[in-house]
Amino acid sequence: MKNKSLIVAKYEFLKTVKRKGFLFAALLLPLLIMLPLMFTMQYLPSLIPETANEKIGFIDYAGFLEPEQKFVEYRDIEAAKQALIYDNISSFFVVRKDYFNTSRITIYSKDGSFFSSTPTKTLKDFLMKNILRYGNVSGEIAEKIKNPMAVEKVTIDEQGNIKEKKSGTGGFLLPYALAMLLILSIMTSSGYLMQGIVEEKESKTGELLLSSISADQLLKGKILGYGSVGLLQIGIWILVGLIMIFNSPLGGLFAGIEISWIFGLAIVYFILGYFLFAVSIACAASVSTSAKEAQQTSMIFTMFAIVPMMLAQFIIMAPNSIVAKIFTYFPYTSPFITMMRLPLVEISFYEIALSIAILIISIGIITKLSGRIFRMGMLMYGKRASLRDIMGFLKEK
Repeated sequence: MKNKSLIVAKYEFLKTVKRKGFLFAALLLPLLIMLPLMFTMQYLPSLIPETANEKIGFIDYAGFLEPEQKFVEYRDIEAAKQALIYDNISSFFVVRKDYFNTSRITIYSKDGSFFSSTPTKTLKDFLMKNILRYGNVSGEIAEKIKNPMAVEKVTIDEQGNIKEKKSGTGGFLLPYALAMLLILSIMTSSGYLMQGIVEEKESKTGELLLSSISADQLLKGKILGYGSVGLLQIGIWILVGLIMIFNSPLGGLFAGIEISWIFGLAIVYFILGYFLFAVSIACAASVSTSAKEAQQTSMIFTMFAIVPMMLAQFIIMAPNSIVAKIFTYFPYTSPFITMMRLPLVEISFYEIALSIAILIISIGIITKLSGRIFRMGMLMYGKRASLRDIMGFLKEK
């Protein structure tokens, strides 16, 4: 990249970051979103009534339940209702005489008691414990029935070798979070990029610029400048988010995560995917006559970014399927699909190398074509370029 492109990039970067809109979006917006969220996570538990020590009442017409510290027996429904009204219990349930034939119980709770409803798991454990005791099942066997297995998963590769365990939940979330951030960064930087290009077209400064700089240099400068703005904004959001997450109850989720080569590879796909979409969106903006039209045209590329997220559940369930592999090689879906597959399965070296090569070649080809389309679009005022115009201009040497 030549110095003229760097000059354009520096100008566009400084012009954008000095805008009040950028300062609001980059600094104030994440704080306005994260602070209420952090306050909720930090203090909401203290505002919710404690359920761990709340007592639950029961009326046992089947005659097999024994009271415990948490479960209080009442002689009839009226007595239990009075205890519920005066908050002596959080709820109560009735076991009917035909319970062993129907398994039916009736749960009573206060109207509007959102946080005080009977915990289903706690109630199931209590009933199971008493059923097993009633059936003279030993304590050891009863415990095995309640917790029949402790699973340890082991995976092997195609040669039969045992593979190392993947990192925990946080290790899985990191590449997936990068895929989500890529979508967010594309949407963020595309707005700056489209606005800058359309403004120059409307003010007719594009023609003056092209008299002293080539279309390729101008396009590369704008992509680098506005792309850096988008990455800076995303970086600030990530920093603010990480600071707040690690100072919240969610911090333990990412504790002890080892930054492996998978995360580094995900970064490579993030950068390549980012610039592929940036070049494509710049091309779409240059042939548009207004910001609204540019936004509509760029939606085509935005959809390519959203589709992989719609397929996320399928990819997670079948990361080595034919569909997943096809999308791994398609340049506009490759960054997202590959980042989702990386923490799930061991992708072969040739798949990774081929998909990265396709991405790099695609960026090069689209950049070259976009330079020509960009020059044509910047010189067209008030007229939307047709497909015939674009094809004819691309054929020119």
